[in-house]
Amino acid sequence: MKARQGKIMVSALVLALATNAFAQTNLQFTGINATVENAIQMYWASQSNHIYQVQYANALATNSDGSTAWQTLYDNYPSHGTNTFILDTGDYFQTPPIPHPKYSPMRFYRLLDEGTNSGLSPTVTITSPTNGNVLSDVVTVSVAASSTYPIVNTKLYVDGQEMNPGDDGNYTINTCEWPNGPHTFFATATAFSAYPGPRNNSPLIGRAVSSYVPVTFSNLISRIAFSQQFFQPSLGQTQEVTATFAANSDWTLQVIDESSNAVRIVTGSGNSLTFDWDGTGDGETNIPDGVYHYVISAETNGESSDSMLSGGSSSFARSSAVRSESPELWAVAPDSENVVPFAIYPPGFDTNGFTIFRATPSEVESLTVSVRSESSVAMDSGGSSFEANNTSPAYSGPSGQSSVAPSRPQTAPVKNQVNSFSIGYFNFPNGRSLNVPYNGQPPLVQQRIHLDGDMTSTSWNFPPVPSDDEARNFVSYMNSKGWICYYNRHDDKLRVQDIRRPDQGYGGSQIFSEATIGVYMGHGDYGMDLDYSPGGIGSYQTYMPSGNSSETGDNAWLRMCQFGFGSNLKWMVLDTCFTLTDNNGNFNSMKNHGGIPLKETHLICSANTTIDMDATIEQRWAQNIMPTNNEPIADAWFNAGYQAYHTPAYTNTDTIIFRVAGYPECMSDQVTNNVAPSSPSSAPGNLTKRDFQVSP
Repeated sequence: MKARQGKIMVSALVLALATNAFAQTNLQFTGINATVENAIQMYWASQSNHIYQVQYANALATNSDGSTAWQTLYDNYPSHGTNTFILDTGDYFQTPPIPHPKYSPMRFYRLLDEGTNSGLSPTVTITSPTNGNVLSDVVTVSVAASSTYPIVNTKLYVDGQEMNPGDDGNYTINTCEWPNGPHTFFATATAFSAYPGPRNNSPLIGRAVSSYVPVTFSNLISRIAFSQQFFQPSLGQTQEVTATFAANSDWTLQVIDESSNAVRIVTGSGNSLTFDWDGTGDGETNIPDGVYHYVISAETNGESSDSMLSGGSSSFARSSAVRSESPELWAVAPDSENVVPFAIYPPGFDTNGFTIFRATPSEVESLTVSVRSESSVAMDSGGSSFEANNTSPAYSGPSGQSSVAPSRPQTAPVKNQVNSFSIGYFNFPNGRSLNVPYNGQPPLVQQRIHLDGDMTSTSWNFPPVPSDDEARNFVSYMNSKGWICYYNRHDDKLRVQDIRRPDQGYGGSQIFSEATIGVYMGHGDYGMDLDYSPGGIGSYQTYMPSGNSSETGDNAWLRMCQFGFGSNLKWMVLDTCFTLTDNNGNFNSMKNHGGIPLKETHLICSANTTIDMDATIEQRWAQNIMPTNNEPIADAWFNAGYQAYHTPAYTNTDTIIFRVAGYPECMSDQVTNNVAPSSPSSAPGNLTKRDFQVSP
């Protein structure tokens, strides 16, 4: 793939995987594109009805054995047909966050073909807007999906970037947060033959992608960006707010707090806006930490505009390609003397800027890359590079505009931990067999664990519980409301050891205790024999198995008595079966023996029975507890289950009872109005519970 006219890109490199995990045919990138925002758009030759995993690696990052440290950027990504693309804007839902490529330029990519979908493909269509529409301001994108299967979930993408989850199939975006010019919408749908759960161990899954909908964004105000929605001036943070204008304009920036008050007003003129807000309000008043929105208004003033970047994924700054003194190296030197110097690539490789090449880890480690702050080349969908005029076209739209941001998923680093949440889950993607835990008292014997009604086997096979969409919907919704994800790990990145409390001889990290809200998803079971392990004190316990392949034996089981509650954690969701069950008297036994160690944690939201996996339950709970609805934590959990299961799609007739347990004085807790437990170290029998039958 040669670049025309010798133009070379200096923002990222791509490493293609020679063969995928299933030893199928080679995968081949067909085009790489750097957007004006320095995001990386990747195209590859694909097969219909297949799903892919996109991985990335930093150039010099290696594992302990010296191999390249590949990490997952996106999983279960559906094929678009014979040509598929995606946009890398980083992923701030993960822990640690994957930074935007503009903050991490030495990045390689590879693809894994994960095989075909197991079920029938749904149909999915973007019904509004339509092809060729010119869009301004805030728009609603409507997605319609259908399937012979009962459960269908959708996602919307803009230029290959996933948007925040929508309500009722609709998505709202502010087009002023993107560059002016051409953009592409598409939607995906995932259909399940049944709700994943104890009765449906392996539901069939079908995926589909809508037709592309090309549109044009046209705004006086564009490319609104800022560091983060939740802002903490108390930590000395500075919030950089930026925007560009299609014509020279007089502009006003208003910083709006959660009570809709303008706490800071700034004015200026020109074809761009950059304001570093230190958290002071008008009159040099101190502004508290919190969630803020940014209202930008602009009015053209008729003055001439300086040249500026414009357009969607097809505009870039100019650069010069030069030959280095060594015949084996190729260098790129930007026109301006005020940017970072040129890039040098290892000898022996095809040396256009976005080459697809194969390299050993040692060759990758030898790479040295220096990048400039702006992209220097873009490529079209066919993979060819081209040069564009770097002046903006004459603007012919309205002379004035006002815009409120944000609506787009964050693409900037997160620094704070106030108003935070944590999430951890096990998908058991390939299933897992585990020996049941021991009773904790010599001579050690294996207990009877209630799994699917069988209490005789000494080992259990745990089926997959696909939780990725459920987790992502929750995380993206919480982020959109200004909550920061303190911890987000799953499968082999999460250990039972991370969750355990540290004071029972297990050396746990109790990571959930660091954030205000915690969510855990996975399998859950209850014991039929007394457990004398540390903390169990001879109670009937409930158990959560590990899906981490490195944890085996008794260490792969998390007992309720070992869970690391307390500290900053106020409310915990345990989306697991039987965790607070009355079966066999387990709940009362744990409560009376101190086997539910809440400490300072107010409430646990879980279940008395089995729970079926639904991709929206945590998101619905989050919507219910936020100040807009401000439902009590317990009621919000019950309503989330009711909203998820009382739909025509849900056909299970087994009884599902949600349960909330905790301190009596906290049962009416709201996010905006709650009380700490009056005596968290008092007799364990002080805990109480509330039930609600969500199905049928």
